[in-house]
Amino acid sequence: MQTQFNDLQQASYDLKSMVGVEFSVTHQEPPSLFVITKFRRASPTKVTPIAVYYILDGNAYEAPSVHSIVSTRALSSIKQVEKAFALARAHAEFHPATGYSWAESNEQKNARKAALKDIQLS
Repeated sequence: MQTQFNDLQQASYDLKSMVGVEFSVTHQEPPSLFVITKFRRASPTKVTPIAVYYILDGNAYEAPSVHSIVSTRALSSIKQVEKAFALARAHAEFHPATGYSWAESNEQKNARKAALKDIQLS
């Protein structure tokens, strides 16, 4: 009630001179989307963002951090590469006399033999 008589610019200055946690609406597209940023204010000029929240259709969510997004995507990529290596490892064969070779299915062997016969006949 007291602030209704104060100048609006003075109220804004008073808020910026305070220290501590501050919430600010940083983006809005009424009525469905609002983005709210949580800051830690150490001085009138030093402000550090702590978290970002968004309200979408009346439900509030905390936005994921960049670290969690990057780590999740990296982990997903590593899992896919691991699956590819496991699949490749299943087809590799080793014989002491010949060393490593790639295991072929019977269809691949027959196709290769047929191709070699065609080459020899030409």
